[in-house]
Amino acid sequence: MNELTVGGFTFGDGTPRICVPLIGRTEEEILKHADLIRKEIDRLDGVYSDTPELKVAVIEWRADYFDNLADLENLQMLLNNLRMIFSDRLLLFTFRSEEQGGELRHDRVGSNLEPIMKTVITSGAIDLLDVEVTYGNYKIVRATTRAHEAGIKVVMSYHDFNKTPHDSELEDKLRDMEILGGDILKIAVMPKNEFDVRRVMELNRRMVDESFKPIVLISMGDIGMASRFKCRETGACLTFGMMGEESATGQIEASDLMALLKNQI
Repeated sequence: MNELTVGGFTFGDGTPRICVPLIGRTEEEILKHADLIRKEIDRLDGVYSDTPELKVAVIEWRADYFDNLADLENLQMLLNNLRMIFSDRLLLFTFRSEEQGGELRHDRVGSNLEPIMKTVITSGAIDLLDVEVTYGNYKIVRATTRAHEAGIKVVMSYHDFNKTPHDSELEDKLRDMEILGGDILKIAVMPKNEFDVRRVMELNRRMVDESFKPIVLISMGDIGMASRFKCRETGACLTFGMMGEESATGQIEASDLMALLKNQI
């Protein structure tokens, strides 16, 4: 059984859930982008009212773009605002490290990283927390335990922006993620050619049958675009579509992504 239900949205049931990244350097930019996303998802809800399973399920706040992240009081207020704006969607908090393609250097946050995560987990505002598998086992288990105690599900993630590792390496990574407490297992890699893309998609299909957790394997860049919308074929539980700003190469405009997914129903 590899299904997971969070706030009325089920992952791993054969229907890919759509996630939209929320990006901004300042609070003003973040709230402006949030307003744009809110209006667009309301519009798309109307367009696809006959297929509610296609609605945007997750808003991923990429907090590593935010310059004032270390101000904990301001962080709590911003999280509260985002919770109100997206009260009917899942809110995913992601602080992507520089090593994993993030925007904000860790030394800009410094010793505040631990209090930041504590503030986020205890905020009562988020549904999902991104935890990078590169943190190290002790930090991963500590983060996932705290999140689970607060009723928050963990998206455990790994990115390779240089290559697509061998299947055996990716399989081992997924099994480690599962053991370490990830609730949704996400890997995104960079393909060198079409063969890499097909390999990732086939691995996703195979690992869905072997794992007890919902899985998404993404082949990044323009070459890997098929991995983002052929999710019913691969069994990927999640896919990312942009609204105004992309957080990774190869992301498709959400309206186009929904049209592609609609054609597969």
